[in-house]
Amino acid sequence: MTNLLRFSACTSLVLALVGLIGCNDTLPPLHRLVNPFVGTGGHGHTYPGATAPFGMVQLSPDSRLTGWDGCGGYHYSDSVIYGFSHTHLQGTGVSDYGDILFAPCTQFNEGATHWPDRYASHFSHDNEEAHAGYYQVYLDDQEINVELTATERVGIHRYQLEEPDTLSLIIDMQHRDELVNYSIYPIGDTLLVGHRVSDNWAREQHVYFAARFDRPFAWRDQLTEVRTVGTGDSGELLQEVEYVPVFQADFGEVSELNAEVALSFVSIDGALKNLEAEAAKGSFETYRMSAERAWDEQLSRIAVEGGSENEVETFYSALYHCFTAPNLANDVDGQYRGTDLMVHQLAADEGDHYTVFSLWDTFRALHPLLNWIEPERSRDFVRTMLRMYEQGGQLPVWELAGNYTGCMIGYHSVPVIADADAWGIGGFDVNLAVDAMVQAADSAHLGLEPYVALGYIPLNEEHESVSKTLEYAFDDACISAFAAKHSTDAELVDRFRMRALNYRNLFNKESGFFQPKRSAAWLEAFDPREVNFNYTEANGWQYNFFVPHDVNGHVELLGGATAYAAKLDAMFTSSSETTGRNQADITGLIGQYAHGNEPSHHMAYLYPFVGKHHRTAELVDSIRHTLYSPLPDGLSGNEDCGQMSAWYVWSALGVYPVTPGSNQLILGTPMFDEVRVTPRAGAGAGQAVRIVKQGEGKYVRSASFQSSLLPAFIRKEQLLQGGSLNYACQHEPSAFGEDENRWPMEQWNADGFIPVPVIHAPRTFKNTCSVSISTESLDAFTIEYALVPMESGSPEPSNWVEYGGPFEVNASTVIHARTVQGARASSAVHHALKQVNHPYTLVMDTPLSNQYAAGGDQALIDGIEGGNQYQTGDWQGYWGTDITGTIDLKNPVELTGVSIGALRDIRPWIYLPKHISISCSLDGRAWSRFGQASHAIDQDNEAPIRHTFRIDGRSMARYVRFEVENHGLLPEGHLGAGNPSWVFMDEVSLQINRP
Repeated sequence: MTNLLRFSACTSLVLALVGLIGCNDTLPPLHRLVNPFVGTGGHGHTYPGATAPFGMVQLSPDSRLTGWDGCGGYHYSDSVIYGFSHTHLQGTGVSDYGDILFAPCTQFNEGATHWPDRYASHFSHDNEEAHAGYYQVYLDDQEINVELTATERVGIHRYQLEEPDTLSLIIDMQHRDELVNYSIYPIGDTLLVGHRVSDNWAREQHVYFAARFDRPFAWRDQLTEVRTVGTGDSGELLQEVEYVPVFQADFGEVSELNAEVALSFVSIDGALKNLEAEAAKGSFETYRMSAERAWDEQLSRIAVEGGSENEVETFYSALYHCFTAPNLANDVDGQYRGTDLMVHQLAADEGDHYTVFSLWDTFRALHPLLNWIEPERSRDFVRTMLRMYEQGGQLPVWELAGNYTGCMIGYHSVPVIADADAWGIGGFDVNLAVDAMVQAADSAHLGLEPYVALGYIPLNEEHESVSKTLEYAFDDACISAFAAKHSTDAELVDRFRMRALNYRNLFNKESGFFQPKRSAAWLEAFDPREVNFNYTEANGWQYNFFVPHDVNGHVELLGGATAYAAKLDAMFTSSSETTGRNQADITGLIGQYAHGNEPSHHMAYLYPFVGKHHRTAELVDSIRHTLYSPLPDGLSGNEDCGQMSAWYVWSALGVYPVTPGSNQLILGTPMFDEVRVTPRAGAGAGQAVRIVKQGEGKYVRSASFQSSLLPAFIRKEQLLQGGSLNYACQHEPSAFGEDENRWPMEQWNADGFIPVPVIHAPRTFKNTCSVSISTESLDAFTIEYALVPMESGSPEPSNWVEYGGPFEVNASTVIHARTVQGARASSAVHHALKQVNHPYTLVMDTPLSNQYAAGGDQALIDGIEGGNQYQTGDWQGYWGTDITGTIDLKNPVELTGVSIGALRDIRPWIYLPKHISISCSLDGRAWSRFGQASHAIDQDNEAPIRHTFRIDGRSMARYVRFEVENHGLLPEGHLGAGNPSWVFMDEVSLQINRP
């Protein structure tokens, strides 16, 4: 029977492939063209298990318990499966889910201490299969063949044994996340129910389940583990037995077991209702065929003809991933858990409620795709977002299981709603949407206060300041455009129109890059290749073209079409080497373009804006064929809930949404001979579109819609009306898209915008310092400035003078400046210029981490202190090491005290040092102890604080040495437990008794 089981599982995959290879005209069922293993290798972070389209349940194997590449619960390089849990995230960069793990066992691994190692089993990819709606694996150690399928809310298991044997089922309630509370109990001998509340990325996640079995079980209740708690006086290990939240149900001797496991985010009663509604005691094959039919219907939204086997499988695997998130979150009776974490009831006409909104990723391509082909579901997405605003107080940014995770930047619900509106999707409260958008944009957090007050975010006030400024500006453009259509508040429309131009305040015309500013001055030593905390998972190159609402304005800033095209070419042809910190998300590099992360995704489609469509064709074709494949490592980066795949789907069709919320799509180059796009019928649905490629080659000679020639773009209303989009292609570049009168346009109205000035000055100086001030154009504007002595407490300036050229400063000064045009002026900006009066130098014996250099070694004694955020560039970071440095005072002095600042922010692993010791020397060889300081501050509190260690004493010294002892390994209970901790320092201050 062993061979039969293994043969049947593997042969079905082989026959499917033979069917694909042997039929040129007829494809196999669409579910067979999906390879769920795509992205399970490399850094794709996908899961291979069974789910329904947008389903609540993601029933999948768990082969990895921790680690970044285990975010999906499974990695193709693994050889052990721990079990099968019922929720998984599709390709995220942070771990969560993995709820309610089932592990069927015929034996336990001897010698293993912890239950996950005891019930785990080896497996081989030779005995593993998956396609849309179905997963199968043979557990070698247990000699069990496992098959999984799913309805929307129910996971279906089938376990088949080679020979009848005693079968136990382990239910691990603490798998993956930190368990807050739980329950589990049998109802009779074939039904098991329970719940779990966990804390991880989602700080309070509720899951309830009801599992029904086709055979009776004996309930073994809670299991135990032996834990070592110390060492006795004679060296013996001291151990104790503790109960763990792992349970066992025994089914006796069986040859097959079937289980139906319904989930709910609301209650056990909700899970029972879901079970009865979706799993009415059918056979496994019935459920499997139902799931496969659901996927066939879902995938038929887009039907392709032509293309190679790899292209077809890659395409349908990508389209499959586009339909796996967001996820259904309400029960069959309409109950759901809101962002207030309370239970709510949907009205009959409100549609469904959803969760898992990875909006920093998916606003770019996934949601525009779903807005086109799934309009009613997209309407429900928008309604869900507005309910989240009503119940939780804000629109989702990265929402998970009703929790605001605080992850990622922007308020990108806004472009999703605006884009849905641009596709003609209605059925939601547009006035409520305007209110929600404005609330998100006017919140007093995440750098929005300086963004509104100054027109940009200084790096010293908020981390990722460049990325946030650029993305806020785009979101503001969407608010202005949406409000112009749906609101009568002209002031609101104009306020956000002006805010949408704030991106210009970070454009450095000398370098041609969007650069970070410290207060009002450019950050010194800018390198566009450097990965640092001024950008979100990126560097200066990878954010240099994020102006989707004002591409043409950006073209003007860079000096025109020729210069813009040259800048794009430089990005794609530069060395792929980056500097600064190591960022795992920056992958799939073509020059400095990083396809493995979302900020780059639209950039290959920018060339048509300057008449270079052939470059788009070249790059898109290259990316499709080199950075995607139907293999486990077939994605160049995280799937990110469908965004990575949505790029491929759009690009295979030959169009791309460069500007979500806009009415135009940029033409690319089609991959298939013919494609038929059929939006799902319903309110707001468009008509079918047929996309035809005529001729070979990647270059477009001409494009037409309904026989009318097109420029290098098409409008959404054309696609909604339905018809035929035809491309004539060839092997050589053509003149298509070169006519400047027919270039796509995304140009924002800049009337009345006054850019802020830039102050060109260092942060510190010794004697005198030359200062200059500039703005975007002195032909259109003048500059006024004011000088305020720093010791005065930096009051608001009153004596403004017109700037006429560079000037000298010879004392610590705050420089204020503003740009003036007639009676109007920009926001006033300022820059603090500190005079350093001491001659000291600092030599560090411990190398600092290059991403937390804070200006180098001397920054610790420059008199400028770091604030409460470690990412703002004023802190020096040291990882997993003690720290030693020596200050040379140049002459002997009487030292009376030393103060050293340190930061505590434990979620990113930053702990206060255990203690700091100070020694003194007159010659740098003989040292005497000056003093030591420790602290009694709670290291478990997550609130960031700045703490100053103070050591008082009295000693003559020329040299002062400080020794800082690292906190050590992260403690048990921390998400990074067992890893080294960080120490962040700034500033070292000396108290000296001067004669």
